Amino acid sequence: MSPTAAVTGIALATALGPDLDTTWEALEAGRSRFAPTAATGGLYPGEVKAPAGALADDLPDVPAFGRRRLRSLSRESLLVSRLGALAWQDAGFGAGTAPDPQETAVVLGTAAAGLSGYLRVLRDGLTLGPELVSPYAGPQGSLNAAASDLSIAAGAQGSIVTVTAGRCSGAHALTVAADYVATGQAQAVLVAAVDVLDPLRLAAGDGGTPPGEAAVVFVVEDAGRARARGARVHAEFAGPTVLRGAVDGGSAAGPAIGAALAVAGVAAGELSLVCSSATAGTAGTADGPDAPDVPVLGPFDALGDCAGATTLLQVALTARALAGRGPGAGPALVLTTDGNGQAAAVVVRVP
Repeated sequence: MSPTAAVTGIALATALGPDLDTTWEALEAGRSRFAPTAATGGLYPGEVKAPAGALADDLPDVPAFGRRRLRSLSRESLLVSRLGALAWQDAGFGAGTAPDPQETAVVLGTAAAGLSGYLRVLRDGLTLGPELVSPYAGPQGSLNAAASDLSIAAGAQGSIVTVTAGRCSGAHALTVAADYVATGQAQAVLVAAVDVLDPLRLAAGDGGTPPGEAAVVFVVEDAGRARARGARVHAEFAGPTVLRGAVDGGSAAGPAIGAALAVAGVAAGELSLVCSSATAGTAGTADGPDAPDVPVLGPFDALGDCAGATTLLQVALTARALAGRGPGAGPALVLTTDGNGQAAAVVVRVP
């Protein structure tokens, strides 16, 4: 099957760098940046401190928001709003070339964005009294706040959707975006994924792979439309396959891989690369296709467990790896697995 969706814009930030090239170069050099990170904020008695991969604390302003509004935005909203502008530029959209705002949608995937904000509202209401809690605190920290703020920053007036499915959240977001452009519900979709190092994630550390902080924004268009407007295409895909839960007591990864290969019309032997979300601290997630000679890219021992941002990071890094191989690089498989039994797979091509 021909690819139905194209990624024409990419912007990201990880603990290894503020963009795709810097992150890729750090991975190639074997660097990682884990450091003891404090989780304060008053949600827990005392200080919670754990190794983690944190983003540099240098969030630039977002021109669409005034300074007063910027102070009220969550970290997740600031990250995706800034990266959304960069992804839009990377897609080559400018005056007279951008799609109709009403035909521009926003889909965000996250494991926990907004949860700490809700807990702070509840804590303040119980300890200080409801009259001292800002009526804006709940909406500004809600699960859909980051997607809504990205929509405002980008001037997008189409659908706004937030999906949450653990580490497979980004895969679900890609599925929604691919459906939107394939069915004509949107000309372009800003697909975002973000999870930050809030007190909850640090406190939940289990001694395995440290948590990582990351944010990613893609611009996704119909592949035919992208080619027609002469856009640079980072990657094409035929639509992710997401399966929830184990199958007959086993892993969901195998069926997800089989379904993704079938949708893409690719045999396992045609794959040139597999990008896996498995890490040294993750058990039972290294399932791959029946193609033992295919090299495997596993970036998360260096990036940390990036939660809901995982799949979009995998797709971006896979596209970067394939581009570095030059013309004729075969398709790659992105496989994301989650400790709750979910698995997502997508076949990625570079034109």
